[in-house]
Amino acid sequence: MKRIPSILIKSLVTIFIGSGALAVGLHAQSNVAITATIPFPFTAGTQMVAPGTYRFSQTSPFEVSVLNVKTGDMEIFAVHPDSQRTFEQRGRLIFRKAADSRILNEVHFPGTETFCELIERRPPRRMEAKQSSTANSMSSTQR
Repeated sequence: MKRIPSILIKSLVTIFIGSGALAVGLHAQSNVAITATIPFPFTAGTQMVAPGTYRFSQTSPFEVSVLNVKTGDMEIFAVHPDSQRTFEQRGRLIFRKAADSRILNEVHFPGTETFCELIERRPPRRMEAKQSSTANSMSSTQR
């Protein structure tokens, strides 16, 4: 009688260890990255980024990390994940031009059908209403 619970416990421990090793293997495969040398300054999110070599990694479905290969500095940016019809072989970065600067818009990771669109955080605009000449008027501000 004591032998059956012992075998059952050993089996459960073996299953937990095996599934833990499988989960670690799956996590390592999902960490896709692209390294690129960018010869111009650009904006990512609200950050100005200097020219250099950067490694872009998808750290979660809603975050991309940008690592400066030379300095080791890293920033994390919010993204909106999306899928595309074609399979990216090499990966690519898509910038859009705005006035005199370039803005990182999308990161397409190699070996996947996924790409991430960076979420642009704009500083809040301030809106003011001028006071009118009547005493019963109201003024409001939006931040």
